[in-house]
Amino acid sequence: MITPSAIGSAIPSAQATAGGVVVAHVYPGSFADKAGIKVGERILSFNRKPVNDVIDVWFYSAAERLKIDWATQDGAVQSATIRKAFHEKLGVEVEPFEIKRCSNACVFCFVHQLPPGMRRELYVKDEDYRLSFLYGNYITGTNLSQADRARIIEQKLSPLYFSVHATDQQVREQLLVKRNIEPVVPLMKYFTDRGIYLNAQIVLCPGLNDGKVLEQTVFDLASLHPKLESIAIVPLGMTDHRARLPKLKDVTPEYAAAFLEDVAKLQRKVQKKIGFPLVFPSDEFYLIAAMQPPRYAEYPEIPQLANGVGMFYKFYEHFDDLCAGFPKSLPRPKRVAAITTLMGPKVLTKLVNAMNEQIDGLTLDLIPIENTLFGKGITVSGLLPGRDFKTAIAEHPGYDRYLIPENALRTWDQRFLDDMLFTELKQSTKAEVLTGADTADSFVSAVLSGLTS
Repeated sequence: MITPSAIGSAIPSAQATAGGVVVAHVYPGSFADKAGIKVGERILSFNRKPVNDVIDVWFYSAAERLKIDWATQDGAVQSATIRKAFHEKLGVEVEPFEIKRCSNACVFCFVHQLPPGMRRELYVKDEDYRLSFLYGNYITGTNLSQADRARIIEQKLSPLYFSVHATDQQVREQLLVKRNIEPVVPLMKYFTDRGIYLNAQIVLCPGLNDGKVLEQTVFDLASLHPKLESIAIVPLGMTDHRARLPKLKDVTPEYAAAFLEDVAKLQRKVQKKIGFPLVFPSDEFYLIAAMQPPRYAEYPEIPQLANGVGMFYKFYEHFDDLCAGFPKSLPRPKRVAAITTLMGPKVLTKLVNAMNEQIDGLTLDLIPIENTLFGKGITVSGLLPGRDFKTAIAEHPGYDRYLIPENALRTWDQRFLDDMLFTELKQSTKAEVLTGADTADSFVSAVLSGLTS
């Protein structure tokens, strides 16, 4: 319901050009539409609370009695009072907020290792607690103001994701290349004491934050459990573009195997102390060490799945059921190639072998390729450039279909990191080129799509 008398006349105001969020879309028939809010206008406040981004819109517009002040494009302020149920949406989408930038210079920072000449947005280093809340981006917390902290508590922006790397102050400052930063454990405790849940990440740099430093970090953070829900450890990634950057040791297969033994002992110690293992190495360590990543069946929710913990297990979670649904044969023989990274076969071979063995008429091959944009040390499929897929297809002709990982493409314009469009790749070959996502189901669907009838 919108109270007609509450819709104010146009009132010129300097406030119209200060703050607020720009309306990008108004849903027809929504409360916002009925109130007269239009695309391009600027929402200033809800119930006199200033609105600065989409989180403010979500948080304050949940009120059942909502007074909205907004500015029209000609600089006038309008007002309306809306009455609605708590769960009912206002009916607007707003433009993205400006991202807070990172002022650290971490020794392992991936952005610092990018080659020149790429899209400008790829060089943006974010350090924004809002992205941490919305998307699980990691923050160091080194740029949090008192206003930021108060807002996190007021709006219960939980969980947040912290890049810790080390709790030893000297080591952490060395890793972040920033001096006199606030100690991280008291900062995180400030939030956990006020009901905010956290997850932590450690980028492991051999010889810098492993061994005793890592053990101290884990036990310092364990004091924040259960509000600190998990710690993920991921290996540093090093490209071929590290000129004038600190020299770091790589995570070799031998190192990864030894590290996994140490972290297993650490998990047992933490389990004994707090009743939960808390610290989880990413699957990449196991794959580097040529070991089978662990099962996570005992966890109702896998800690930090998006950070590479348990992705292998999740990929094969319903493997038997998936195999049971394979067709016995194809109407016509087909050859399909799945192009992947150098690490890809360690994940995909089990599934590929099962499909080849169980489906008559299907020849499914893996084509692992080296990343020529970043170097062979980068084995994340989402960082493969279009030119590498094009070269792989040209060098491996004769397939009816080629599959590429879906995450190598930017979602909204289907563009690779090197600016090649997916349509350009498809036009470079007479064969069919499809994308496969990061689940076994979607991979199988991409392989078999249209081939069974």
